[in-house]
Amino acid sequence: MKARAGFMAGKTRSKESRKRNLEAVVRMINDHTSDMVAAVRKDLNKPSQETTSCETEVAKNEAIEFLRSLDEIMEPEDVNDGSLLLLRKEAFIQRDPYGVCLILGAWNYPLQLTLLPLVGAIAAGNAVVLKPSELSPACAEFLQKTLPKYLDPLTIEFVRGRRDSSGILLLKSSDRRLPNQYRSFPVVNGSADVAQALLKQRFDHILYTGGCNVAKIIMRAAAENLTPVTLELGGKCPAYIDQTADVKAAGRRITWGKFMNAGQTCIAPDYILCDANLKDKLVSEIKNNLRSFYGDDIKASPDYGRIVNERHFDRIQGMLKQCEKKVVFGGSSDRSQRYIEPTLIDNVSFDDAVMGEEIFGPLLPIFTVRSADEAIRIINSREKPLALYVFSNDKRINKRFLAETSSGNITVNETLVHALANVLPFGGVGNSGMGSYHGKFSIDTFSHKKSCLVDPSPKQSEITMGIRYPPYSPTKEKVSGFLMRTASASELKMLKLLKYALVVLILAFGIKMLGLDTIFH
Repeated sequence: MKARAGFMAGKTRSKESRKRNLEAVVRMINDHTSDMVAAVRKDLNKPSQETTSCETEVAKNEAIEFLRSLDEIMEPEDVNDGSLLLLRKEAFIQRDPYGVCLILGAWNYPLQLTLLPLVGAIAAGNAVVLKPSELSPACAEFLQKTLPKYLDPLTIEFVRGRRDSSGILLLKSSDRRLPNQYRSFPVVNGSADVAQALLKQRFDHILYTGGCNVAKIIMRAAAENLTPVTLELGGKCPAYIDQTADVKAAGRRITWGKFMNAGQTCIAPDYILCDANLKDKLVSEIKNNLRSFYGDDIKASPDYGRIVNERHFDRIQGMLKQCEKKVVFGGSSDRSQRYIEPTLIDNVSFDDAVMGEEIFGPLLPIFTVRSADEAIRIINSREKPLALYVFSNDKRINKRFLAETSSGNITVNETLVHALANVLPFGGVGNSGMGSYHGKFSIDTFSHKKSCLVDPSPKQSEITMGIRYPPYSPTKEKVSGFLMRTASASELKMLKLLKYALVVLILAFGIKMLGLDTIFH
């Protein structure tokens, strides 16, 4: 694998290389923002503001933040706690790049979900094989044509999937102008069989964004080489609203979080659990917000997206048809445009198709519950979601959801924003995924934390550490136990003071021996 040759040659590890490639990502986004907006518009009919605010700017800001903090990131982390065991020794953690990472992007945010993990992997010093989703072909083509022009020209190759005369799938470089070695950031396009061929290669880390079924295939393939994986999946994300909530604000934020990108967001509210007394008011608020956001003719709005392809359109339509008599708003569609109107569904049963899997579309089922207890029971009876939303001004209720439920992320009185804050790790739990990234957490994801212990003066330390060698004796055992035990906070403080006192004595002795003490008289 040429990406591995590039990594082994040290083309990605140095601070200079990391900075150069991070700067290249920023430059590419600045130079091609309009092209990126056009590509996403072609794939998903996503409006410009959603693309810039949720895709290009997110990736660019991540790269800029790493450029600012890279010196600190690459510094070893001193963990010497001052204990007797580590006396006169250096103990630190060094973050080593894993090596060659495979990033399998998703189609619903086709730029963010490829570039954001790429930026983290670059900052950690890895070589990367990047495969955008084939379901967003315009964005995949843009990345394959454009990204290699910006990243280190000595570490780029174009890779395509094709079949030979016997039908065997091959992955082959298609740009003969570049050298055959030291290519560390190939961009691979192709369908599912190309991804399967990639998974037969040995990688040092795999990050995948998508659904559970494919995630299981990836885990099985990764297990062959004991490759660690980060899985960013999804699930049915609930939104709970109680009587203390600001219903107007809750309705507005749920409407935005649910119907942005036509509901094709892995952390979009998937269903609502609300108090029966405020359901009608909440439904009214969401209806009003939809008209306010997209106008009376939502289909004609330039700000409302489309379903990615006919297969997903038919899947969502199947859910809608099964409960069409329960629709209280919306319900219309146009397959020729892959358009499905934002739809509110009332009196839903947990046995309905719309509750059988993640909707990943503009359908919003609404349930009424009698209490927070009932809502918590419902949430805990289902698979753990990627996100959980709670709308309440009762701090006790908020604390209960924080303590008594399990989800990848929990957000109170807001939707989606947690995924844009790179000071928070983004990731799932259980069926919604494993591992996390964003910001400094991407460095942890794409690095091995190597434990390092250095004894700079073994001759001197043998005075105390020599007691570990045979022949053993009761005295040695007692001294060994004393050195190995966990010291109390007061003992550690005293040990530090003794160290400082020792340093002062050594300095004083040195000054005396050199005759420098006379200058102080």
